[in-house]
Amino acid sequence: MKALRFLLVLGGSIALAVVPAHAATTPAPPATGGLGQGLEISPPVLQLDANPGQTVNATIKLRNITSGPLLVTGKSDDFGAKDEKGDPQILLDETGATRYSLKYWIASVPSLTLQSQQVQTLTIPIAVPANAEPGGHYGVIRFTGLPPSLSGTGVSLSASLGALVLMRVAGAITEHLANVQFFASQNGHMSNFFEYGPITLSERIRNTGNVHVQPVGNVNVYDTFGRRIAQMPVSATAKNVLPDSIRRFDQTLNQRYLFGHYHASYSVVYGSSKQKLTSSISFWVIPWRLIIIILVVLLALVLLVRQGIRRYNRRIVERAKRS
Repeated sequence: MKALRFLLVLGGSIALAVVPAHAATTPAPPATGGLGQGLEISPPVLQLDANPGQTVNATIKLRNITSGPLLVTGKSDDFGAKDEKGDPQILLDETGATRYSLKYWIASVPSLTLQSQQVQTLTIPIAVPANAEPGGHYGVIRFTGLPPSLSGTGVSLSASLGALVLMRVAGAITEHLANVQFFASQNGHMSNFFEYGPITLSERIRNTGNVHVQPVGNVNVYDTFGRRIAQMPVSATAKNVLPDSIRRFDQTLNQRYLFGHYHASYSVVYGSSKQKLTSSISFWVIPWRLIIIILVVLLALVLLVRQGIRRYNRRIVERAKRS
């Protein structure tokens, strides 16, 4: 019996050791405003609609959050998607208009002086050409604030603060998303077989249209018996997918103890006509190390029981012979 208790304690200790704990991480919420260079700007993103030949206004508020005056200078540039996370990239080296350019429609961005804590509202006209290509056009209106003592020192605008402008020009608009990849991964490694959770589900979606769209929907996960065990939004906040770019959305199936075959699917709607995009995958979760340990412990128990039965039978036979 002592040997049996030792095996049970040893098996339980090993089982705990081979299933390490993993802390779930929650991404930080997206910023709702811009702060830098002593300035505060709002809104950080403007979404505008226009017709070819129309002039629309971008309204931006600037606030000096420093304790002294600032000389504020402005500039406009185009931007695109930097990576699949959707981070914007300012196109500083662009020398000519592209299909999605906006900066050439902004004649000038005013310069001004802001006293400490002063708020100024700027109205910046954007003149859309009569022959403007329908679809999305993307620019950034950015500002740098410098103390008067640093004026004329040539400080670069690369550290400026800006408001992104996403404009939709009416006409032959094409809204279309395509599924590039839907997969499961853990610790950055893609697989369809896991030992335990949590598991990350990822959708890589490409915009093959000519205007930005926001996919909205859910990812559902079902167990071996077809029961839904999780429903997660594709994105907790509305996020745009720019034309000719891929955006990746991640969710975490934050359950450690899973077992069996699982089916995951996502469905999103997007665009003015509420088009639908879907995809599905399947994966296995088998805690194989724990299973091996349990089998070893069970085998040891069986052997101990058999050995105990044999000893008991021998004692019975010897007692019978003696009697």
